Amino acid sequence: MKWTAVLLMSSLIGNAVPAGAQSGNLQKIPFELVNGLVLVNASINGDTGSFILDTGSPMVVVNPRNVEGLQPGESQQNYAFKGQPVKVKHFSWAGIEREGMDALAMDISHLENASHRKIHGVIGYEVLRKYEVMFDCRNQVLLLYEPHKSWIHEREAPIFSLRFQMRDQLPVVKARIGGKKVHLGLDTGGTTNLLSEKLLEQIPAASIGKAKQEKVLGLANIPEYKKSAMIGDIEVDGIPLHTSSFLFTDLSHLNDAHIEGLLAMPFLSKFRFSINFKKKRVYVWSHGEEISYRTI
Repeated sequence: MKWTAVLLMSSLIGNAVPAGAQSGNLQKIPFELVNGLVLVNASINGDTGSFILDTGSPMVVVNPRNVEGLQPGESQQNYAFKGQPVKVKHFSWAGIEREGMDALAMDISHLENASHRKIHGVIGYEVLRKYEVMFDCRNQVLLLYEPHKSWIHEREAPIFSLRFQMRDQLPVVKARIGGKKVHLGLDTGGTTNLLSEKLLEQIPAASIGKAKQEKVLGLANIPEYKKSAMIGDIEVDGIPLHTSSFLFTDLSHLNDAHIEGLLAMPFLSKFRFSINFKKKRVYVWSHGEEISYRTI
């Protein structure tokens, strides 16, 4: 999730200790979908709390107001957002254990306001990159499993799949909107679908519904007004997708990665989908009853 008018981008980087999901077992993880945010429980420095799952993040973000025992970390890498480097003594989620994990401590009060929850931090790409993770949004269940474990695909074939590239540790798909070529990031940590405000003048008028002003909160919880509209004629990897609402905003911080928009949970949650980071593919199923999960 990149820092924008309504979003955070964050992630996890650390040294893995083999356990749980890393032993080849499928992990079933309940979650809450609150205002477009995927909330899961994890343990950090011995305290269990709520974390946001964000596939668009480059390293873990922790909330220093809610997490104790943080130690000074090494110098920060050049990320699109700023924070205080820290070391986390112990982190545990879905059978994944990390000791001495590098993280960024920063104010994420805007996420607490959006979720109406006490948030300990954000889980992202660096934790998920070795796995395939399925989001069953109707039943509010995640599956985490090794990418070569294909029994779910064999039990019920996806209706389609999409290729993606990794840009700035963000999954990015090639798309067209009314024939206009764009690159869209997949952001499960985003509360709103976003498009660069520059596209307002570039997308064919027939593909854009009536624009309206929408009030959003900026990084310092300062109200801003942005244009939003229903966008149609969306194709991703040549596959036509449903009309969805998008907010037009400044995405200049994504210019170097050549990303013109972000598909967030309001778009993605219309499907049961999985992201396979090893194969760089997104698999999509129709919604249905909860899968009869089993341990591999």
